[in-house]
Amino acid sequence: MSVLAVHPLFRLALAARVQSARRRWHAASTPAEILLNASDGELVSQYLAGEPQAFAELVKRHARSIYNVTYRFTNDAPEAENLTQETFLRAWNALPRLQLDKPLKPYLIRVAVNLCHDWAERQHVRVVPLDAEEENHFSDEANDPLRAVSDQELRQALRAKLEELPPLYRTVIALRYGEELSYHEMAAALDLPLNTVRTHLHRAKMKLRALLEQDYGR
Repeated sequence: MSVLAVHPLFRLALAARVQSARRRWHAASTPAEILLNASDGELVSQYLAGEPQAFAELVKRHARSIYNVTYRFTNDAPEAENLTQETFLRAWNALPRLQLDKPLKPYLIRVAVNLCHDWAERQHVRVVPLDAEEENHFSDEANDPLRAVSDQELRQALRAKLEELPPLYRTVIALRYGEELSYHEMAAALDLPLNTVRTHLHRAKMKLRALLEQDYGR
């Protein structure tokens, strides 16, 4: 799947805002190297101080991650692109209210997940609550049928089976293993208690494992 760092429609909207900001502030452009090495909080501060390219750098920095989350939830590339654009548009509107001492990525993911829930409601997509099922236990590791599967074959199977999981299970797996968020970062992004996030991820992995064992456990 191809992931656009900045979707064309969003790029056009952003370009219009950049031109408007330049006319208003008459600010000289900050060198690209300075923007590249700035923290997220510094980029927000620079944008609010009159540097329009700072927000474009934030979009480039986080668009792939947000698209990964929205795609895993929706399983629909065009919808994921639309939700990614809307995430950054909402973040742009919220910039003056953001706490700059906190990481921006969990905030963006939280916005994206909320938008995904709104999308699911509009599309009448049933989203099973993450705490709706009883917890089970993994089978004995010594008798694990997946141990006999090659790494390449397992990776291919994982990608295919991941599509069969419910949206919220795909999302927690994407956050942990695709975006490599810590449990604390996941808790912040999903606005959930830390132990709840651990439980949700455990259940998601059990479901994924059960799907794999259907093919390789026979």
